[in-house]
Amino acid sequence: MAEIVTMPRLSLNEQESLLAEWYIAQGDAVQEGDRLFCIETDKSTMDVYAPKAGVILKKLYGDGVVVEVLQPVCVIGAIGEEIPSFDEAPQQEQAPRQAAEPAAQERGQQAASTIDERAATEGARISPRAKRLAEANGVAYAQVLPTGAQGRVMETDVLRHLAQGGPVQAPPAAQEDIAVHKLTKIRRVIAANMLHSLGSTAQLTQTMTANISRLQACREQLKHEEKTAGVTLGDLYCYATIKALKQCGYVNALMPNEDEIHEYQAVHLGLAVDTERGLMVPTIFNADSLGILELSQTIKSVAAACRAGSIPPEQLKGGTFTISNLGGMGISLFTPILNPPQVGILGIGCTDYKIKKTEKGMLYYPACTLSLTYDHRAVDGGPAARFLQAICENINNISALLEGEAH
Repeated sequence: MAEIVTMPRLSLNEQESLLAEWYIAQGDAVQEGDRLFCIETDKSTMDVYAPKAGVILKKLYGDGVVVEVLQPVCVIGAIGEEIPSFDEAPQQEQAPRQAAEPAAQERGQQAASTIDERAATEGARISPRAKRLAEANGVAYAQVLPTGAQGRVMETDVLRHLAQGGPVQAPPAAQEDIAVHKLTKIRRVIAANMLHSLGSTAQLTQTMTANISRLQACREQLKHEEKTAGVTLGDLYCYATIKALKQCGYVNALMPNEDEIHEYQAVHLGLAVDTERGLMVPTIFNADSLGILELSQTIKSVAAACRAGSIPPEQLKGGTFTISNLGGMGISLFTPILNPPQVGILGIGCTDYKIKKTEKGMLYYPACTLSLTYDHRAVDGGPAARFLQAICENINNISALLEGEAH
């Protein structure tokens, strides 16, 4: 029996998603679990997979179309099988409109001013194929009359524009080639969040250098035990920070408005994860209840889910404090940006070597710079410094903390 594939609802608040790209064509054969198409939400990007084997009998949308959740997107079945009954409006809206061409041309003169206004206020919406065709032919696609869903410029619209002798832009002579990339939905969300963070909080960054010689020694010891061989330095940094958040609860807090600070008993740790789609910050809920092995495994699991695009949307919120570790990329010092309404975020740098004078002479030791950005409305400099000191002390006493976990 043919099966209708619908646009999934990723969260209770999700009303629509962008069908970013198809991986298959109508008429293609697929196996259960094959990738069908990629969708973008406000927070993430993920692939949708075939629920059964068969042939793509019908595709109701093309690339780059915003689709309401739970609406039919395509139909999978056997060759020649009858397609189930469902609302045909999406397909009619998306398909090339040869029959509507005369009407579209009649609307052309009336729509010219509204096209200019649309381009000036929100920019033209355009499908990926139409965009490539427009750019290849020098078409200013903000001036193309759209016929796609929600005012989107489709490939057929660009072809009609060219056939009617519409204006094109000649490439400037002797100018260096430039690659222009439209921001993805998730990139636009990241940009808006970062700008909001800087504009709505009083951010200040303080740094402190930690002696990590004992942390490295602990890591070497864990590597030689089969059960804990996968525990990394980054996992140990997280473990030490979680313990410090329990000691300094004023940093494990949210400031949802100008009048209140919500201090949490449980640590819901956010982790900044670098993915091909952009920065994602999954949350490890109740991280303070996890031992080092379970914490290490959970960190790896949520990071992998983010990079695969399969992280549940509900796990991308709810954090009470965030860690951003750029040490693996060779960054020694940086100023992480807060994730409001959280009041703190810790940046972890790479391992470096420093020299300091002691009573016994000059000490050459491995070090890491910790960068704490905090909201000065909620936390003052002294308490922020004490929190950094607590992390450094935990790093220096990491073996004792792990031994205490076993008792």
